[in-house]
Amino acid sequence: MQRRTALSTPGSLILVILTVACLVGSYDFMARGLNELAEARQVQRLPITPLSALAKGPYLVEGQVTDDLGTHTGPYSDTPSVYVFYKEQHEYRDSDGDLKLETVDSGHIGSRFQLQDDTGTVVVNLGANPGEIEWSLRRTWHHRSGSYIYSEWTLKPGDNATVIGQFDQKQNELTFPALDAFNLPAVVSRFGPDTDIGEQLYDAGAKISLATGLLALGIALGLIILRIHRLWVYVLAMTIAVSGTLTVIGVYRLTTEWSAIANLYEGRYQQLAKTEPSMAALVDVAALNHRIRQSTSGWLDRWMFRRLLENRLPLPDLNVSAREQVQKLLANHPPVKRQYSGIGLLLALGSLVLAVLLMRRVISSIKLKRLIEALPTSSTQGLSFGLAELKGRVELDNNYPPLREPLSGQDCVAYRLEIEEKRGSGNDAKWTTVETRTEHVPFRLRDDQHHVLVYPEGAQFGYSDVDIKQLGKQRHTVKFLVPEASIYCLGFAGLDQHQPDHLSIQHEKDLPFLISNSDEDGIVMRRGAWGFVGIAASLGLLLFTATTMLAADGRFSPDNLLISALVVPLALCVYTGILHYNDLVFLKNRVNRARANIDTILQQRHDLWPRLEDTVKASMAHERDLLTAIATLRSEPPATMDSTNNVGRTINQEQAATQSLKGRLEDYPELKNHQVVRRFMEIMASTENYLSLLRNSYSDSAMIYNTRLQTLPDLLLAWLFRFGPAQQFTHSHQEADQTLPR
Repeated sequence: MQRRTALSTPGSLILVILTVACLVGSYDFMARGLNELAEARQVQRLPITPLSALAKGPYLVEGQVTDDLGTHTGPYSDTPSVYVFYKEQHEYRDSDGDLKLETVDSGHIGSRFQLQDDTGTVVVNLGANPGEIEWSLRRTWHHRSGSYIYSEWTLKPGDNATVIGQFDQKQNELTFPALDAFNLPAVVSRFGPDTDIGEQLYDAGAKISLATGLLALGIALGLIILRIHRLWVYVLAMTIAVSGTLTVIGVYRLTTEWSAIANLYEGRYQQLAKTEPSMAALVDVAALNHRIRQSTSGWLDRWMFRRLLENRLPLPDLNVSAREQVQKLLANHPPVKRQYSGIGLLLALGSLVLAVLLMRRVISSIKLKRLIEALPTSSTQGLSFGLAELKGRVELDNNYPPLREPLSGQDCVAYRLEIEEKRGSGNDAKWTTVETRTEHVPFRLRDDQHHVLVYPEGAQFGYSDVDIKQLGKQRHTVKFLVPEASIYCLGFAGLDQHQPDHLSIQHEKDLPFLISNSDEDGIVMRRGAWGFVGIAASLGLLLFTATTMLAADGRFSPDNLLISALVVPLALCVYTGILHYNDLVFLKNRVNRARANIDTILQQRHDLWPRLEDTVKASMAHERDLLTAIATLRSEPPATMDSTNNVGRTINQEQAATQSLKGRLEDYPELKNHQVVRRFMEIMASTENYLSLLRNSYSDSAMIYNTRLQTLPDLLLAWLFRFGPAQQFTHSHQEADQTLPR
């Protein structure tokens, strides 16, 4: 049965399309986010200019809307307004039964209105396309009639409004062309610049974090296409791409932003020289000068200010009264705030929690991937006690009859049955799982050299075949593993409870157990792919949290942007550190487990010597050398793995004494059949091979662990968290052990 993977030809094409879409989307959101950030910062620098102080150029003004130029009524209400935006929407259900809204009709009514403050009036000319202006209005009309919804957003006489536009002295009008040259948005708002800026900073941060997440996902998908699954490659690519993108594009945008505000200031200052300036105009230019200087809050702003503006901001001559007015104007400027800051902080907290949970899943997946890569493949004939990796094919064992796959009756050693039932009707019909069942039996894994018995209880399966049948309103899906299927197995090689002199593959607590029809490269690629995608998603969530928290006070700056950029390499370093720390913990626990198993066997063997001495010393009184050896082994404390030298010496002494006793027993038939002696010989013989396996397992584990402690970055983690090297058996002991009879 053919199985299509993510890297088949159609799968690769889909991944290429997704990669391109992510990278293009990342660029688009990054550009829009940085543009909104620049616009919000420019608006922050502008003082609220009195209408009497307006000259040629862009301005931020506030005033009260009047009806001097007439009013309009909307299509749904009779409220007199100077501007109306209306929308008619139709509510319906789509083919999936989900509730949707479509806009049936919408439009703008109104083209000009007058604004006044304590110093004068100005006409606001909305132009031919008011939709290009950023409107922030309250909805003043909302009505439902059947499945249709009617809404109006209005600007009425008496409303206070904030406007950002270009002032035309000849027409005494505020218009909205060419504001992008100054990094300024065209705005008409009822909420004031403080709220609008706060929302814009928040939106900019959200777009930048989304762009970073898409960039991370695009890089992850690109590496998957190239079949690259090394974490360090991903870390390096992400650090360069994300940090480099945010830094380079951010500095470029910052340069453009500061140049634009310098041009704006120079334009206003030059207007003072063309005519006799009023007190209001002098105060306005001085206030702009102060606000520009105050906006240099971070080191990057200060560096850019010194490089581009320090010599381009002459301050107009002011008398005492004018300076007091400037200070009063600056003091009364409202602080930036967000309209929904509480919701934003909750979203940031939720993103942080999701990022941490996703990080845990990703670390688990990549941890298993790294373990599969690091563990050498064993043969069934040379299998050692402990975690093992095997490759072979499924073979039935005579003691365990095969299962029958429920749909076709085909022989198998494991299957998973899922029964789904179609519930609902029409577009609401959906498949719902009503039953799942899993069955498996022990089987042999055979390779080119020998075979080993596998007990699949607790294993995670990757099945070889799939069978699907629809029976009435039910759909039955069976995934199963057939005899002769090629498999990859990662599990614990321990003593077989039914055959204590043999090892079998079985489940062990806290150790992975995997049986899959996929090859090792496929498993590693899939684990790496999902790990990369998970890292990309968690990075996006972390960056969203960082930008939201930094923008919460309304002062999101280029310094904050660089701090956000550092979140990516910092998070990746944390990922890498956690993975390497977990590797060291796993390897250390593996050594400790092997150490504890050896200690248990040594204690069991040590407990035999006192009873043996009491049994044989009367009958073998003239065997002085043998009795002396037995007495020595009895009187000494049991050897432990705290000293591998003592363990090796004790094992050699026990083997020598046991061989000597075995040779002498031929002369003492009554002792040879004694229960204590017979039990002693059985335990010593049964534990000899087991002890040899345990020593080999310990030596392999200690060698891998000690090697990791000597390589970077594990060397630094070992020093920081005090991971000490494991003792190893000396070469002489191992040689002696290999020459002893089994």
